Amino acid sequence: MKSQIFSLEYPFELKVSPHVDMVEQKVTHWIDDYTCVPESLRKRYKKSNFGKFTASFYPFADSELLIIMSRWILAAFAFDDLYGAYPLDELKKQCQKVIDIFKGNSSHADENEIFKQFTLVYNGLLPMVTPEWMERFTDDHQFWFDGMFEETLYSYKETTIYPTLEQYVSIREKVSGGRTLCDFLEICSDFIMPEEVVSHPTIQRIRQLITYMLSWFNDIHSVPWELERNEATNLVLVIKNERDCSFEEAYEEAIKIHNNDLAEFIRIRQHLPDFGIYNEAVERYVHNGELFLKGQELWYFGGTERYSTEN
Repeated sequence: MKSQIFSLEYPFELKVSPHVDMVEQKVTHWIDDYTCVPESLRKRYKKSNFGKFTASFYPFADSELLIIMSRWILAAFAFDDLYGAYPLDELKKQCQKVIDIFKGNSSHADENEIFKQFTLVYNGLLPMVTPEWMERFTDDHQFWFDGMFEETLYSYKETTIYPTLEQYVSIREKVSGGRTLCDFLEICSDFIMPEEVVSHPTIQRIRQLITYMLSWFNDIHSVPWELERNEATNLVLVIKNERDCSFEEAYEEAIKIHNNDLAEFIRIRQHLPDFGIYNEAVERYVHNGELFLKGQELWYFGGTERYSTEN
Protein backbone atom coordinates (compact mmCIF):
# COMPACT_ATOMS: atom_id res chain seq x y z
CA MET A 1 0.00 0.00 0.00
CA LYS A 2 3.01 2.33 0.18
CA SER A 3 2.49 3.68 -3.32
CA GLN A 4 -1.11 4.58 -2.51
CA ILE A 5 -0.11 6.34 0.68
CA PHE A 6 2.37 8.44 -1.23
CA SER A 7 -0.34 9.33 -3.73
CA LEU A 8 -1.79 11.67 -1.11
CA GLU A 9 -0.53 14.93 -2.53
CA TYR A 10 -1.85 18.47 -2.49
CA PRO A 11 -1.80 20.74 -5.58
CA PHE A 12 -0.57 23.68 -3.53
CA GLU A 13 2.61 25.66 -3.02
CA LEU A 14 5.28 23.97 -0.92
CA LYS A 15 7.19 26.13 1.57
CA VAL A 16 9.10 25.69 4.78
CA SER A 17 10.01 28.35 7.30
CA PRO A 18 13.57 29.71 7.18
CA HIS A 19 13.53 29.26 10.98
CA VAL A 20 13.14 25.47 10.77
CA ASP A 21 16.60 24.59 12.13
CA MET A 22 16.33 27.05 15.00
CA VAL A 23 12.95 25.81 16.15
CA GLU A 24 13.95 22.14 15.79
CA GLN A 25 16.94 22.76 18.05
CA LYS A 26 14.69 24.37 20.65
CA VAL A 27 12.19 21.50 20.55
CA THR A 28 15.00 18.97 20.99
CA HIS A 29 16.17 20.90 24.05
CA TRP A 30 12.64 21.07 25.52
CA ILE A 31 12.15 17.32 25.15
CA ASP A 32 14.85 16.68 27.75
CA ASP A 33 12.66 18.45 30.31
CA TYR A 34 9.67 16.16 29.67
CA THR A 35 10.59 13.76 32.46
CA CYS A 36 6.86 13.16 33.04
CA VAL A 37 6.81 10.85 30.00
CA PRO A 38 8.87 7.65 29.69
CA GLU A 39 12.41 7.89 28.35
CA SER A 40 11.39 5.73 25.37
CA LEU A 41 8.88 8.41 24.36
CA ARG A 42 11.43 11.19 24.74
CA LYS A 43 13.75 9.28 22.41
CA ARG A 44 10.90 8.90 19.91
CA TYR A 45 10.09 12.61 20.20
CA LYS A 46 13.66 13.49 19.23
CA LYS A 47 13.14 11.52 16.02
CA SER A 48 9.71 13.01 15.38
CA ASN A 49 10.86 16.41 14.07
CA PHE A 50 8.12 18.39 15.81
CA GLY A 51 9.98 21.61 14.98
CA LYS A 52 9.79 20.67 11.32
CA PHE A 53 6.08 19.98 11.83
CA THR A 54 5.48 23.58 12.86
CA ALA A 55 7.87 25.09 10.31
CA SER A 56 6.25 23.08 7.48
CA PHE A 57 2.63 23.60 8.49
CA TYR A 58 3.05 27.32 9.22
CA PRO A 59 5.88 28.49 6.94
CA PHE A 60 4.96 32.20 7.07
CA ALA A 61 4.91 32.44 10.88
CA ASP A 62 7.58 34.65 12.40
CA SER A 63 10.17 33.11 14.73
CA GLU A 64 8.37 34.19 17.93
CA LEU A 65 5.09 32.61 16.88
CA LEU A 66 6.83 29.47 15.61
CA ILE A 67 8.38 28.98 19.04
CA ILE A 68 5.00 29.37 20.74
CA MET A 69 3.26 26.98 18.36
CA SER A 70 6.09 24.46 18.65
CA ARG A 71 5.70 24.52 22.42
CA TRP A 72 2.01 23.76 21.94
CA ILE A 73 2.61 20.97 19.39
CA LEU A 74 5.07 19.15 21.65
CA ALA A 75 2.87 19.61 24.74
CA ALA A 76 -0.21 18.40 22.85
CA PHE A 77 1.47 15.23 21.60
CA ALA A 78 2.87 14.54 25.08
CA PHE A 79 -0.52 15.19 26.69
CA ASP A 80 -2.21 12.69 24.38
CA ASP A 81 0.54 10.10 24.85
CA LEU A 82 0.61 10.42 28.64
CA TYR A 83 -3.06 10.83 29.48
CA GLY A 84 -4.97 9.41 26.48
CA ALA A 85 -5.19 5.92 27.97
CA TYR A 86 -6.15 7.11 31.47
CA PRO A 87 -9.51 6.11 32.96
CA LEU A 88 -12.16 8.62 31.94
CA ASP A 89 -12.55 10.31 35.32
CA GLU A 90 -8.81 10.89 35.64
CA LEU A 91 -8.52 12.00 32.02
CA LYS A 92 -11.20 14.62 32.60
CA LYS A 93 -9.25 16.01 35.57
CA GLN A 94 -6.11 16.42 33.48
CA CYS A 95 -8.03 18.01 30.61
CA GLN A 96 -9.65 20.49 32.97
CA LYS A 97 -6.20 21.64 34.06
CA VAL A 98 -5.41 22.65 30.47
CA ILE A 99 -8.74 24.47 30.17
CA ASP A 100 -7.96 26.30 33.41
CA ILE A 101 -4.58 27.36 32.04
CA PHE A 102 -6.12 28.91 28.93
CA LYS A 103 -8.63 30.69 31.14
CA GLY A 104 -5.72 32.36 32.93
CA ASN A 105 -5.22 30.03 35.90
CA SER A 106 -1.50 29.25 36.21
CA SER A 107 -1.75 27.14 39.38
CA HIS A 108 -1.04 23.90 37.47
CA ALA A 109 2.14 25.15 35.79
CA ASP A 110 4.47 23.46 38.25
CA GLU A 111 2.83 20.02 38.17
CA ASN A 112 4.84 18.76 35.20
CA GLU A 113 6.46 19.97 31.99
CA ILE A 114 3.29 19.57 29.92
CA PHE A 115 1.31 22.03 32.01
CA LYS A 116 4.31 24.33 32.28
CA GLN A 117 4.59 24.49 28.50
CA PHE A 118 0.85 25.07 28.01
CA THR A 119 1.17 27.98 30.47
CA LEU A 120 4.07 29.42 28.49
CA VAL A 121 1.96 29.11 25.33
CA TYR A 122 -0.90 30.99 26.96
CA ASN A 123 1.37 33.79 28.17
CA GLY A 124 3.05 34.04 24.78
CA LEU A 125 -0.22 34.24 22.87
CA LEU A 126 -1.89 36.86 25.05
CA PRO A 127 -0.24 39.91 23.42
CA MET A 128 -0.99 38.53 19.92
CA VAL A 129 -4.72 37.80 20.15
CA THR A 130 -8.04 39.20 21.33
CA PRO A 131 -9.99 37.97 24.37
CA GLU A 132 -12.59 36.59 21.96
CA TRP A 133 -9.94 34.59 20.10
CA MET A 134 -8.57 33.17 23.36
CA GLU A 135 -12.06 32.16 24.45
CA ARG A 136 -12.57 30.39 21.13
CA PHE A 137 -9.14 28.76 21.39
CA THR A 138 -10.08 27.49 24.85
CA ASP A 139 -13.42 26.18 23.58
CA ASP A 140 -11.56 24.39 20.78
CA HIS A 141 -9.37 22.66 23.37
CA GLN A 142 -12.55 21.45 25.05
CA PHE A 143 -13.75 20.18 21.66
CA TRP A 144 -10.47 18.24 21.36
CA PHE A 145 -10.87 16.83 24.87
CA ASP A 146 -14.47 15.80 24.22
CA GLY A 147 -13.08 13.65 21.41
CA MET A 148 -10.56 12.10 23.79
CA PHE A 149 -13.41 11.27 26.18
CA GLU A 150 -15.36 9.55 23.42
CA GLU A 151 -12.25 7.74 22.22
CA THR A 152 -11.93 5.94 25.58
CA LEU A 153 -15.04 3.93 24.66
CA TYR A 154 -13.09 2.20 21.90
CA SER A 155 -9.30 2.37 22.23
CA TYR A 156 -6.77 0.97 24.71
CA LYS A 157 -8.84 -2.12 25.54
CA GLU A 158 -7.93 -5.81 25.59
CA THR A 159 -10.57 -6.42 22.94
CA THR A 160 -10.69 -3.61 20.39
CA ILE A 161 -14.14 -2.13 19.79
CA TYR A 162 -14.59 -0.11 16.61
CA PRO A 163 -17.07 2.73 16.15
CA THR A 164 -19.18 2.94 13.02
CA LEU A 165 -17.80 5.13 10.24
CA GLU A 166 -20.42 7.77 11.01
CA GLN A 167 -19.50 7.76 14.71
CA TYR A 168 -15.83 7.85 13.87
CA VAL A 169 -16.01 10.90 11.61
CA SER A 170 -17.60 12.82 14.49
CA ILE A 171 -14.99 11.63 17.00
CA ARG A 172 -12.05 12.23 14.68
CA GLU A 173 -13.01 15.82 13.96
CA LYS A 174 -12.73 16.43 17.69
CA VAL A 175 -9.76 14.34 18.73
CA SER A 176 -7.54 15.59 15.91
CA GLY A 177 -7.17 18.97 17.58
CA GLY A 178 -7.67 20.44 14.11
CA ARG A 179 -9.73 23.36 15.32
CA THR A 180 -6.89 24.61 17.50
CA LEU A 181 -4.48 24.28 14.57
CA CYS A 182 -6.87 26.31 12.42
CA ASP A 183 -6.96 28.96 15.16
CA PHE A 184 -3.18 29.33 14.84
CA LEU A 185 -3.65 29.99 11.11
CA GLU A 186 -5.40 33.25 11.99
CA ILE A 187 -2.33 34.57 13.79
CA CYS A 188 -0.07 33.44 10.95
CA SER A 189 -2.34 35.31 8.54
CA ASP A 190 -2.31 38.48 10.67
CA PHE A 191 -6.08 38.14 10.77
CA ILE A 192 -7.85 37.49 14.05
CA MET A 193 -11.28 36.87 12.61
CA PRO A 194 -14.24 38.88 13.86
CA GLU A 195 -17.29 36.85 14.80
CA GLU A 196 -19.14 37.58 11.56
CA VAL A 197 -16.28 36.07 9.56
CA VAL A 198 -15.31 33.07 11.67
CA SER A 199 -18.95 32.02 12.07
CA HIS A 200 -19.67 32.29 8.33
CA PRO A 201 -20.69 28.86 6.93
CA THR A 202 -17.94 28.99 4.30
CA ILE A 203 -15.20 29.61 6.86
CA GLN A 204 -16.64 26.96 9.15
CA ARG A 205 -16.62 24.45 6.32
CA ILE A 206 -13.07 25.37 5.29
CA ARG A 207 -11.91 24.80 8.85
CA GLN A 208 -13.78 21.50 8.99
CA LEU A 209 -12.32 20.27 5.70
CA ILE A 210 -8.79 21.18 6.80
CA THR A 211 -9.42 19.22 10.00
CA TYR A 212 -10.78 16.24 8.08
CA MET A 213 -7.86 16.14 5.64
CA LEU A 214 -5.36 16.49 8.48
CA SER A 215 -7.07 13.54 10.16
CA TRP A 216 -7.35 11.28 7.12
CA PHE A 217 -3.75 12.00 6.06
CA ASN A 218 -2.61 11.00 9.54
CA ASP A 219 -4.82 7.91 9.69
CA ILE A 220 -3.64 6.59 6.34
CA HIS A 221 -0.03 7.08 7.39
CA SER A 222 -0.26 5.62 10.91
CA VAL A 223 -2.17 2.31 10.64
CA PRO A 224 0.68 0.03 11.86
CA TRP A 225 1.44 2.36 14.78
CA GLU A 226 -2.19 2.43 15.92
CA LEU A 227 -2.62 -1.33 15.54
CA GLU A 228 0.39 -1.78 17.79
CA ARG A 229 -1.17 0.52 20.42
CA ASN A 230 -4.64 -1.10 20.28
CA GLU A 231 -6.21 2.13 19.03
CA ALA A 232 -9.53 1.73 17.28
CA THR A 233 -9.94 5.28 16.06
CA ASN A 234 -8.36 5.17 12.64
CA LEU A 235 -10.23 5.68 9.37
CA VAL A 236 -8.64 2.70 7.61
CA LEU A 237 -9.28 0.35 10.52
CA VAL A 238 -12.87 1.55 10.98
CA ILE A 239 -13.63 1.04 7.29
CA LYS A 240 -12.02 -2.41 7.32
CA ASN A 241 -14.08 -3.45 10.34
CA GLU A 242 -17.38 -2.00 9.14
CA ARG A 243 -17.14 -3.39 5.60
CA ASP A 244 -15.28 -6.59 6.46
CA CYS A 245 -12.92 -5.87 3.59
CA SER A 246 -9.20 -6.22 2.93
CA PHE A 247 -6.64 -3.65 4.07
CA GLU A 248 -6.09 -2.70 0.44
CA GLU A 249 -9.78 -1.96 -0.05
CA ALA A 250 -9.94 -0.03 3.23
CA TYR A 251 -6.94 2.09 2.23
CA GLU A 252 -8.49 2.79 -1.16
CA GLU A 253 -11.76 3.93 0.43
CA ALA A 254 -9.93 6.11 2.97
CA ILE A 255 -7.95 7.78 0.18
CA LYS A 256 -11.19 8.34 -1.73
CA ILE A 257 -12.76 10.04 1.31
CA HIS A 258 -9.68 12.25 1.67
CA ASN A 259 -9.64 13.18 -2.00
CA ASN A 260 -13.36 14.03 -1.99
CA ASP A 261 -12.74 16.46 0.86
CA LEU A 262 -9.80 17.94 -1.03
CA ALA A 263 -11.94 18.42 -4.13
CA GLU A 264 -14.59 20.23 -2.09
CA PHE A 265 -11.95 22.43 -0.46
CA ILE A 266 -10.63 23.44 -3.89
CA ARG A 267 -14.14 24.21 -5.17
CA ILE A 268 -14.87 26.43 -2.18
CA ARG A 269 -11.47 28.09 -2.45
CA GLN A 270 -12.13 28.99 -6.09
CA HIS A 271 -15.52 30.53 -5.33
CA LEU A 272 -15.14 32.35 -2.01
CA PRO A 273 -18.06 34.61 -1.13
CA ASP A 274 -17.66 38.35 -0.75
CA PHE A 275 -16.39 39.23 2.72
CA GLY A 276 -16.27 42.96 1.97
CA ILE A 277 -13.43 44.69 3.75
CA TYR A 278 -12.09 41.30 4.88
CA ASN A 279 -11.65 39.81 1.38
CA GLU A 280 -7.87 40.19 1.32
CA ALA A 281 -7.49 38.84 4.86
CA VAL A 282 -9.71 35.83 4.13
CA GLU A 283 -7.62 35.17 1.03
CA ARG A 284 -4.46 35.12 3.19
CA TYR A 285 -6.10 32.76 5.66
CA VAL A 286 -7.20 30.29 2.99
CA HIS A 287 -3.78 30.44 1.32
CA ASN A 288 -2.14 29.65 4.65
CA GLY A 289 -4.58 26.76 4.95
CA GLU A 290 -3.25 25.43 1.64
CA LEU A 291 0.33 25.75 2.87
CA PHE A 292 -0.71 23.96 6.07
CA LEU A 293 -2.09 21.00 4.13
CA LYS A 294 0.91 20.85 1.82
CA GLY A 295 3.21 20.95 4.84
CA GLN A 296 1.99 17.50 5.84
CA GLU A 297 3.96 16.04 2.95
CA LEU A 298 7.19 17.56 4.26
CA TRP A 299 6.67 16.23 7.77
CA TYR A 300 5.29 12.74 7.09
CA PHE A 301 7.51 11.97 4.11
CA GLY A 302 10.50 14.05 5.18
CA GLY A 303 11.91 12.16 8.12
CA THR A 304 9.52 11.97 11.10
CA GLU A 305 9.60 8.70 13.00
CA ARG A 306 6.59 9.60 15.14
CA TYR A 307 4.57 6.72 13.67
CA SER A 308 7.37 4.24 13.12
CA THR A 309 6.73 0.79 14.60
CA GLU A 310 10.46 0.10 14.85
CA ASN A 311 12.11 0.50 18.24
